Amino acid sequence: MNVLKKIVSCTTAAALLCTVVSFSASAEDENGKVRIIVENNTFKSADGAVWEGTLIDEWVELKNDSTAVSLLNDALASHGFVQTGAENNWITDVNGLSAGADAAQMGGWMVGFDDWYGNGGIGTLKPEDGDEISLSYSLTWGTDIGADYNNTSTKLSSLTFDSGDLKGDSDENTYILTLPEGTESVIVTPVAENKNYRYKIYKNEYTPDRDGTDYKKSREIPVEDDDVIYIGVGHPQWHTYAPEGLEETVYRVSIDIDQKKTESSEESSNDTSEESSEKEQPDDSNTKTSEITEESGNDENSNTTEELPSKTQQDDKTTADDVSVIIDEVTERIKSDDILSAVGNEWSIFTLARLGKLDQKTAEEYSENLKSFLNENEINKATDCAKYILVVTALGFNADDFYGIDLTEKLSDKDFIFRQGINGPVYTLLALDSAEYKIPEAKSDSVQADRENIIQGILSAQLADGGWAFFGETSEPDMTGIVLQSLSPYYDSDDKVKSAVDRAVDMLSSIQNSDGTYTSYGAPNCENSAQIVLALSTLGIDADKDERFVKENGSALDGLKKYYITGRGMFSHELNGQENALSTLQSYYSMCGYKRMIAGQNSLFDLRDAELIVNIESGKNEESISPQGNNTVSEPEKIVYDNKNITGNDTDKTVSDKNNNTSGESDESSKAVPTGDSGTTALGIVIVISLLTAVILSVKKPKGYSK
Repeated sequence: MNVLKKIVSCTTAAALLCTVVSFSASAEDENGKVRIIVENNTFKSADGAVWEGTLIDEWVELKNDSTAVSLLNDALASHGFVQTGAENNWITDVNGLSAGADAAQMGGWMVGFDDWYGNGGIGTLKPEDGDEISLSYSLTWGTDIGADYNNTSTKLSSLTFDSGDLKGDSDENTYILTLPEGTESVIVTPVAENKNYRYKIYKNEYTPDRDGTDYKKSREIPVEDDDVIYIGVGHPQWHTYAPEGLEETVYRVSIDIDQKKTESSEESSNDTSEESSEKEQPDDSNTKTSEITEESGNDENSNTTEELPSKTQQDDKTTADDVSVIIDEVTERIKSDDILSAVGNEWSIFTLARLGKLDQKTAEEYSENLKSFLNENEINKATDCAKYILVVTALGFNADDFYGIDLTEKLSDKDFIFRQGINGPVYTLLALDSAEYKIPEAKSDSVQADRENIIQGILSAQLADGGWAFFGETSEPDMTGIVLQSLSPYYDSDDKVKSAVDRAVDMLSSIQNSDGTYTSYGAPNCENSAQIVLALSTLGIDADKDERFVKENGSALDGLKKYYITGRGMFSHELNGQENALSTLQSYYSMCGYKRMIAGQNSLFDLRDAELIVNIESGKNEESISPQGNNTVSEPEKIVYDNKNITGNDTDKTVSDKNNNTSGESDESSKAVPTGDSGTTALGIVIVISLLTAVILSVKKPKGYSK
């Protein structure tokens, strides 16, 4: 059945033509330009958004040293706007619009690349001339901006050419584009039905395996009669999050340039020339739009997963099999960061402390920075409270009296804790249990939180299959692992907890891939494996030896190792992917937790063994700081451990977690150095060169692990 519809679209053609003119305006720019779009079309001002609509839509010059992050910063800075987190691949705020804002607690920023949201985050993009980078705010993990992880369609929802008459058979995905006489080029604008699956445009040969042979959607494609334009959607080598068996869709558009018969006599040559000249002018009335409306082909009952490399194949690529070797390499990479002591590097500081690899100088600098930050800023999220409690406790401080600041105070308010969905109570429990902190008394206008109602809130969120999810009704492996970490201390003392944990463990065993990895939203990812290995370690289950978690081609620990980039000290988000800071941090402390388990030590987040690292000097509020071990808790607050260990992990999970960590809250990058200067790498080079100056500057710039 032919469901093709032709719609005259003069507006689209005009917009595209303007785009081309804008793009080609700078002949002096040898590297070209990249289009930067920053928009919020989902979270309305009436609902509490600080801004809505399109903040930026412009072309930015591409320089030799440009990165996607620098291009975004250039575009924002030209208008006086700022962002937070892009340097660490986790954008949390743009011009005051934050991920997880009070009125949009599940909202966050998602990065699109040439109209595709299935990428590994802005830090992994390698922009080229003509590319388009979009930063969009989503309230529903992408579904409201066209990226739906539960949709497996690789169809186009529309196919637009800037001129001509498009006809064909949408069932066969074959079309003929009839163009006016004299047409030399066209611009094609596809729109994918599901923007998690990338499309690319080719001419005459469909060559998805050859880089650089495709055309950008905003660029003119030279055409001649009988040329063929191909549009492929969802090719497996384009790193789309595709389940096993998902087939790409390829559209074929044959070019038919109208060759009108003209008189050959010399007398009519002038008339013909004039007619041809007129037809060579842009004519918006010739623009046609093809809307493809067939069903998406999404099989709701499909439960398949992407076929992955075997253990043997992966071992050939990953020689660092030993957990200790990987930990040492990551440690070296993290400690090379010259702003390690900055606020925002909590998980690096925390894990180094638990490994006994944090030097006193860095610990003292971080503590001073955090003290200054807390005195100047109010904590508005339970997950932030939990994060700071865990890191200062790991350093040996009492979190209820850190330089006179009680970091546990806000965790007395039950509503405050649960405001962030499942994240709030989970991380609250991890933080409070890390050193048996007593829950303070809530204010008179607040609902008193206690361990019982926190645990009950977590148990009530368990889904039918035994798992948990940050959003929706489909269990997520990583979120389930995080929950298990928080419930572990209560396994032997609470029958309801024991039952819930057992169901979840069985579920995690049943959904594990044959190579040991875990799939969610259509593809395996590193964070799934990291959180599950850590959860199993917390429960005393060996992720490398327990038969429930050893599959045909690898164990759960093997699954985590597959994401390690040998010799780089970094992990990737996706298999065979690029370096990813968030994936690295979660894997780092996960392996630390595993190492502690097999060594018989306190689990990662059982911080009762933490010793004070900072040297308390006079004048630094000595009385407000004391080593851990002095906190006593009376019943019923005291926890029954029964040889179980406490553990924990990253303190938030938002949109960016599902988009390779490109939006949502960033624990590693959400805060800058209190005294830092954001524009400094180039300045530092100038300072080194200018040794004749009398003043030595020492300004630092927040950045990720990459040098």
